[in-house]
Amino acid sequence: MHVICLALRHDHHTSSGGYDRLAVAVSAKVIMRKQITGLIGKVLNKIWQRLKPKQCYTGYQIGDWLAEIQTLATCLCRTPDVVHVLYLGQIHLLIKWRNLLRCPLVVTFHAPIENTGPHRFDTYPKGLDIDIGVVLATSEIMPLRRWIEPQKIVYIPHGIDTVRFRPDSRMFDPDKMRVLIVGYHLRDWVVIHRTIDEINCRRLNVEFHIVEPHDGFQPYFTGCANLVYHSQISETELIGLYRSADVLFLPVINATANNSILESLACGTPVISTLVGGIPDYVNDESGWLLPVGDVGGHVNLIASLAANRELAWRRRKAARDQALKFDWRLVAEQMMATYAIAQSQRSRPD
Repeated sequence: MHVICLALRHDHHTSSGGYDRLAVAVSAKVIMRKQITGLIGKVLNKIWQRLKPKQCYTGYQIGDWLAEIQTLATCLCRTPDVVHVLYLGQIHLLIKWRNLLRCPLVVTFHAPIENTGPHRFDTYPKGLDIDIGVVLATSEIMPLRRWIEPQKIVYIPHGIDTVRFRPDSRMFDPDKMRVLIVGYHLRDWVVIHRTIDEINCRRLNVEFHIVEPHDGFQPYFTGCANLVYHSQISETELIGLYRSADVLFLPVINATANNSILESLACGTPVISTLVGGIPDYVNDESGWLLPVGDVGGHVNLIASLAANRELAWRRRKAARDQALKFDWRLVAEQMMATYAIAQSQRSRPD
């Protein structure tokens, strides 16, 4: 099947992570967001921020506009079987000039609908003219029905490279529990900070390790004596931190899929997170613990109990790995290819 994927890469993703790995898994031709750097890039982006259409996603860049033009030109030269826009924020021209594609259009919705300014879809009075809307969390199916017909919405989970991210036999620090915190998007920093402070006040033998790419949150944790900060580390170093941690600690205010959670599970490290959005689609009762939004006391008591009996977290390591194997990119690609075939058959069906 000839598939074109319109994609981008976020700076905070690991080299083996990110949703653009799907394009490789389905053997698609990839058209990436164009990067315009230097003085020219700064000037063009400044002009673009003033001129870009109001219907566009706030993160829509001139590089996305150029990538869409390339996609349309490629489709005019040779019509593909499917065009898949991997990030909703990249789509504008493909909707505006939908009739030029002459093939099914599949779009993946990443962020929670309520966090993406969904009112921009209301500019399309007949709804979004796409053949399949892929959501990464079952919680997003109902909200999306406002703009897409129910039969055109499908849940296909985010994938993970279970070969690159895998457990090893590394020994843990026998005296000190290690709790890992990775990333920054939609993290509940209030819960994280207050939990770290309370664990510190109780003088528990717990060490928190925070991995965050931009140094943006380091001042927020000034004075936390039980914290180690990591920034701009390699993927290999990150995998080592996953493997050597007792748990991943990732409270969020909302979420669909989460790369850090998948990476941690694949390394056999159980997850403490929040019972919200799509997190329950990825973390089950055997591979981690999910607590209510904003539950500082619950997080503190849980970590304290795990510190008192570290075997409780160790027992969930195999279940964590087994859970991650359900999201191996090869399995996700099979689901996606089946979805492409359905999109083709629906489009070729006479009215």
